[in-house]
Amino acid sequence: MRKKSSITIADIARKAGVSRTTVSFYLNRKFEKMSDKTRSRIKDVIEETEFVPNVQARSLNNKQSFLVGVMLQSVSESREKSSFLRGVEEVLSESNYQMIVASTASDLEKERLSAERMITQNVDGMIVVPSSSFDLLWKTMKTDIPLVACRPEHPSRYSHWVSSNDYEAVYGVLEKAADAGYSHFVLVSPKGADLSGLKQRVLAFDHVMKYRKLESESVFIGDPENDSDLEYELVRHIRIDRNTCFFVTTPELLRKVYLVLRRYRELMPDHIGLIGFDSQDWVHMVSPSVTTLVH
Repeated sequence: MRKKSSITIADIARKAGVSRTTVSFYLNRKFEKMSDKTRSRIKDVIEETEFVPNVQARSLNNKQSFLVGVMLQSVSESREKSSFLRGVEEVLSESNYQMIVASTASDLEKERLSAERMITQNVDGMIVVPSSSFDLLWKTMKTDIPLVACRPEHPSRYSHWVSSNDYEAVYGVLEKAADAGYSHFVLVSPKGADLSGLKQRVLAFDHVMKYRKLESESVFIGDPENDSDLEYELVRHIRIDRNTCFFVTTPELLRKVYLVLRRYRELMPDHIGLIGFDSQDWVHMVSPSVTTLVH
């Protein structure tokens, strides 16, 4: 067998008994006028020959870069963000696309610079976790590049958007906690965070508290690395005469909160409950246990 680097579209077409145009359509996922039998035959030949498409040549022929720009508000090491990027990469790779990733920290100027750079690199599309004003910025750029907004604060401002059900998930789990006998709830969240999903989590907390007429307080953490301040903010809400449930809005903060509360393990979960987001990589191994919502 020839080396896979020397296999061409013409070779694939000849072995599959189809035209080069048909193979090209297959590689570009244009299946509208292609039978399942033909698709299967081309797929088998590509797998047999370990054919790797020449992305540069395809981009010249099709006037495509096969690049997609991905703009996040942060690319810090969190399971939530790594899962998002891994999912995007897996879907793009199915069509032989690659992604360019930028972090904007919800700063409008950084969003502008990142978007301009990606546009100059001729990306074929963009996936953006936008700030609250990104839609206005995008309109000023006057580009026809397709855009998908992920968890925007105002979905109606975008033609294409996807969102998660953070609000419904948080609302439901807090109601179950109330039904289980917790009478006092404490929201623990990063101070000044401007993430759309996080805002939905906070909103759901507020709505459940008001609807169920539950006693509640909010703690906004400015420096989660300051262990003594974090412990003070948490421990002052613990009382033996009431059952308290802590709801933590981010995976990063959940780890810190757990390390504080596990010092009171004899009170968990009867008097102290802990609910967080994601972190399934460790919560199933710890004792006392933690309830975690998974995207």
